[in-house]
Amino acid sequence: MSTQHAQPEHHPGTADEPPGPPPAGDTLEESGVDDAAEPGPRDLAPERRARARALLRGALRPHWATVGAAMAAAGVRQVAFLAVPWCVQKALDDGVTAGNGRALLGWAAAALAAAAVQFAGLYGWQYWAGSADAKVGADLRSRLLRHLAGLDRSALASRGHGDLAMRATRDTDLVREWVHGLAIWVVLATTFAGVLTGMGVLDVSLLLVTLGMLPFLVWVNLYFPRRFGAASGALAEAHGIRAEAVADLLQLGTGLRGTGGHRPLLERHAAASAIVTDRTVKAARIEASWASVAPFVPRMAVAIGVGVGGLAVLDGRLTVGGLVAFTSWMASITLATRVLVDRLLARGQADVAAARIDEALSIAAGVTDPAEPVALTAGGDLELSGVSAMRDGVTVLAPVDLTVRAGEFVAVGGATGSGKSTLLRLPVRLDDPDTGTVRYGGTDLREAALDDIRGRIAYVAQRPLLLSGTVAENLRLGRDLPDEALHDACRTAGIHEQIAAMPDGYGTELGESGTALSGGQVQRLAIARALLGEPEVLILDDSTSALDTTTERAVLDRLRTWAAGRRRTVVFATHRTAVLETADRVVTLTAPGRAADAADDAAGADAGADEARADAAAEAGPAAGTRTAPTPVTTPEGDRG
Repeated sequence: MSTQHAQPEHHPGTADEPPGPPPAGDTLEESGVDDAAEPGPRDLAPERRARARALLRGALRPHWATVGAAMAAAGVRQVAFLAVPWCVQKALDDGVTAGNGRALLGWAAAALAAAAVQFAGLYGWQYWAGSADAKVGADLRSRLLRHLAGLDRSALASRGHGDLAMRATRDTDLVREWVHGLAIWVVLATTFAGVLTGMGVLDVSLLLVTLGMLPFLVWVNLYFPRRFGAASGALAEAHGIRAEAVADLLQLGTGLRGTGGHRPLLERHAAASAIVTDRTVKAARIEASWASVAPFVPRMAVAIGVGVGGLAVLDGRLTVGGLVAFTSWMASITLATRVLVDRLLARGQADVAAARIDEALSIAAGVTDPAEPVALTAGGDLELSGVSAMRDGVTVLAPVDLTVRAGEFVAVGGATGSGKSTLLRLPVRLDDPDTGTVRYGGTDLREAALDDIRGRIAYVAQRPLLLSGTVAENLRLGRDLPDEALHDACRTAGIHEQIAAMPDGYGTELGESGTALSGGQVQRLAIARALLGEPEVLILDDSTSALDTTTERAVLDRLRTWAAGRRRTVVFATHRTAVLETADRVVTLTAPGRAADAADDAAGADAGADEARADAAAEAGPAAGTRTAPTPVTTPEGDRG
């Protein structure tokens, strides 16, 4: 549904204007997420519906005064709106028909006054309704994003980023639209009460014509929206599939072109586009039927009413002005019936959206702050005792014992799949180990506050991310840091001169995800960003892999100088020779799947090698939860300190 709110005079989906396909930017096309499997309003379990409505009530509670003001203004506006046909009736009967110019001018002035009241009421209605929906949307979105931002990777594993983005955008906007439309219930109540009463006063036969039309009008407004909704859902699903095909084609097509691999991507896109076209035609066919049938029912009722009312005028039971008022009020009640159905549908959609938001808010974090955090001490040793990790039942890091002394530069090596990146995520508690303990300064990190940990231990990912913004904004990340601090960190990371040579220096815009920089520049900027936090432990995951050897050695020398001058600890996962040569100590991990094979290969070695291997296995400990009992070998390869 569109986030552009309907104006009361032209509500979307009136009898003359059924809603069309979802507007651009509001379908699933942009996110590539298919939510066709999500339950409809009728499919929500009672418990889930109750939780959804509790969330809606809670979101509204701080803003009831604003919603109440919108309702009051909407009621005033609608009373004035319905009074205009009555003023016209009196002007015709008491002025034109009676030949009384004074009465005519008086009722014309009354109609003008009603128009002025409409203006004021409509302004207040839209202003307060817009304020309420914006505030509720902002509160919900902030609450949801704060929760999601605190979740770890394991907690988010069951949900794609696109799905969660939909909950923070599309679902929140559906709730906003529902909030914006709450005042319309006052408008509907006023319309039905006022118009039906007015019809009865004019002539009972006109009231019967109106009441006889309502069931057919309700049927039209229920039958076609359901069919159109199903067709639109299928179309949105097709758009999502095509969006994924387009994304893959744009992201992968160039790289696969040399091998001819782009052709299947083109064929996939063509097939998805054909489905989109077919479903678009189907939706258009339903929409055309809706557009033609929907206005026919009320216009037929108006025709019958004009005939019945005309006879009443001839019999003297109704005035000409009353007949004119009937046609105006008939249009109002036709629109009110359609809007009533829309509001009921919007409530159902809001329930589903709120249930999806509540579901996201209910995702429990695997990594959390303890109830009573213990403060960490500065400058301690980093100890990993028997730590292992599993993902989807597969061991990705077999049990490891590792102690890194304060001020030490340790390189972690090993084959691909040995768990280097997984190991490095544990000290900063981006993940927690499935077995074992990580301690800093003797304190189990599970007992410390996350902010305390991440203020002391900085982590630079293997593929660092940059934000859309300037170089300085990417370095500060909202922190209040002087320019000189940025320059010093970038000098240590070996990128200051290149930034200074940019057109706007540290004010240079980097583009989306830092596309203006090379891979090596992104890595060095990420290192500088980590240094700005003055960490006691700096953890780097292959953070010089995109650098040439000369630049890499310069960066490593500066990092050693930085660490030595502050007695800082550096843990660097890498396979790069320069890093291994720079480190005080090298620790090598063995891939879990290769540990048993490695032991068999070494079975023919001399007695001294057998004893060394046994000592290493005893130090590493058993591999809990694995069938092959893999054991990584943590081997010091030369103490260069």
